[in-house]
Amino acid sequence: MQLQLQATSFICSDYQGKGKNALLWQQFVYLGRLLNTKNDIEPEIHRRRRSAWAALNNIKNTTDALTCPKIRAQLFDSIVLPALTYGSETWTFTKALSERVRITHAALERKLVGITLTEQREKNLHREDIRKMSQVKDPLVFITKRKLGWAGHVMRRNDNRWTTLLQEWIPRNEKRPVGRPPMRWADFLKKEISVRQGTQLIEPWSTIAKDRKKWIAVIRAHTN
Repeated sequence: MQLQLQATSFICSDYQGKGKNALLWQQFVYLGRLLNTKNDIEPEIHRRRRSAWAALNNIKNTTDALTCPKIRAQLFDSIVLPALTYGSETWTFTKALSERVRITHAALERKLVGITLTEQREKNLHREDIRKMSQVKDPLVFITKRKLGWAGHVMRRNDNRWTTLLQEWIPRNEKRPVGRPPMRWADFLKKEISVRQGTQLIEPWSTIAKDRKKWIAVIRAHTN
């Protein structure tokens, strides 16, 4: 196979190719997600927030005209929530990232029900009160369900795709750098789902995920 360099984009920190016409990028959008060489999720979160606000503004006249809160919530959850959480199956979900998503979603909820942050504080309304008014889904539960569903799908594959192989790959002859390592995609799964007895690992999450019935029970336990 021969690459057409003029029609190919490379994302890399250092390219040693001979083609002078190759397009080198530090970041670019692929399949709707912004990728970069540093694997930094922050720029993508900014894009998701903008997309969610744009989606809400596009349907605001419709939601304002609806008198049924349930239908309004269904419209919000089918248009705005997917825009905010697109690609979240692959996010490494830290506490800081969770808080960013929660704050953005809370602002979208207030806009949906027609209450400003000042009015919320004056009326002493809590998040639970706004949620009762909006009747929309919890974004963090929604993301957790999508991530667990994707993780089970990846581990049940048997076609030797790299997404599955990477979860079982252990690097050899490499030393970990000094300091606390950054959180990885599977750390949440290892902590919350792997079965342990004290410090001893009884059954890893990857083994549980290969059993569809067990994994469905795990998803229900973590999203209900």
